[in-house]
Amino acid sequence: MLKVLAISTASEARALRRNVLQVGRSTPHLGRKFYHFLNGIVCVGLYAFVLTREEALILLGTVGGLFMLLDLIRLKSPALNAITLKYFGKIMRREELRSISGNSFYILGLLVLVIFFSKPVVLLSALFLAVGDPIAAVVGTHWGKVKITQRKTLEGALANFLATAAISFLFGLGFLNLSFSQSLMLSVVGGTISTCVELIPSPIDDNFTIPVGSALLITALSAFFPFLQ
Repeated sequence: MLKVLAISTASEARALRRNVLQVGRSTPHLGRKFYHFLNGIVCVGLYAFVLTREEALILLGTVGGLFMLLDLIRLKSPALNAITLKYFGKIMRREELRSISGNSFYILGLLVLVIFFSKPVVLLSALFLAVGDPIAAVVGTHWGKVKITQRKTLEGALANFLATAAISFLFGLGFLNLSFSQSLMLSVVGGTISTCVELIPSPIDDNFTIPVGSALLITALSAFFPFLQ
């Protein structure tokens, strides 16, 4: 009985691995994008309305640190990697079979944000990743025609700009209590920053580069937007 179960588990793992191998960065992956969107919105909501900076650091350092450790261990442990494939295979890319996952880069990015940047900057940068990146990817892979880079399209970039400009406007108006004109200005700047950062090629996972790059640019422009300091 145990032998049959082991064969079945191994066969299932091989099938899941084959499926993941078919998913590259240019492959449409709606499930993964929705997962990142939902994960980002939950994290933003928690930090905006529930957690203090200190509590967020403790949570990221403990739970996030444990997740990152397990992510590293699974690369050396076939058994743990098989479990990861079983539960997360549907939202994995082939690169993550032999390297740390995008989740680990996301946790590390959030940790850097919370340590070095103000809460408004952290929340806005995390929203750019949660909203702008998935929309750019979905629109670009399904309807993108005009190439900007090898993997980026004009249609995806415009979708990113419109989505993050709208998010920035609502964030300014609702969370920061800015005036309409200030919120409108923030929407243009926010959409531009999100779009530019998403377009910049980088060997580092964009779950890290987009929020951290956005935070750096917002901070650099904070002299013009003191409400973000």
